[in-house]
Amino acid sequence: MNLLTGSVEAFLDFENGDDILTRRSYSAGYRLVETGEVVCAVKLPAALAESAILRRSKISIVLTPAGQVEASLGAGASTEQVDSLVARTVADDNLRMEDATPIELEALLHRLERSVVMVKQAIARLTQL
Repeated sequence: MNLLTGSVEAFLDFENGDDILTRRSYSAGYRLVETGEVVCAVKLPAALAESAILRRSKISIVLTPAGQVEASLGAGASTEQVDSLVARTVADDNLRMEDATPIELEALLHRLERSVVMVKQAIARLTQL
């Protein structure tokens, strides 16, 4: 009987490489830290693994007073200026890809105008303090 000794680590690897468009499953299990030899593993369908990961992740999207949109998922985070998001949204390529209509853009404009009014009200409240 050959007993394994050493430190083990948990792993989750993509099958078929790291290409998000072609991966079909994940391999999850434990392997030896020193050699990388797999101690035990199970294959999981991509949909099942990703669903479980997302269920346990906390997604947060926040707009800061400085105009940055901060999005985080678990330990990862991304920050973008709100005007950069609007610029990307109304870019010609994006409008074509989204099949945007004038009615949708009117709704966006209305929401942005309401947002401007709320920011002006907040500035007025702060200056009164």
